[in-house]
Order: sequence, then C-alpha cells, then structure tokens
Amino acid sequence: MRTQNPKLAKISIVTLKQAADLIGLSTKTLREKANEGIYPSTVTSKINGTWMVDTEEWNRWHRAKM
Repeated sequence: MRTQNPKLAKISIVTLKQAADLIGLSTKTLREKANEGIYPSTVTSKINGTWMVDTEEWNRWHRAKM
C-alpha cells in the first residue's frame, strides 16, 4: 500500500486573519468581498461563526482569474 503524497495531505484552511497576512489583503476587504459573494464558497466559508479561507483553493481561483 502506498502512502499519500504529503504535499496533497497538508491542511490549507486558515482563519481570515491568517489568510489576510498570507495573501496581502486586509481582513476587512476579505470579509466584505466574501459577504458580497465575490469569492466562491470553495475559497471562503464561515465555520462555527469564524470566517475561514482555503489557501489552496484561493491560489487556484486567483490564478484562474488572471
């Protein structure tokens, strides 16, 4: 049995504040655009009342948008 590729197994969901630091946008901007529906639900979602961002999906979405 093969082990799973560690690059595919890494956790990529972080809080909005952490994502803002990684992405280079303010938390306010990310939150407002998530509320407006600009980002797809695969990128941002609210989990237990906290905005979370999937950084892997963000990278895919952002590259496709450009």
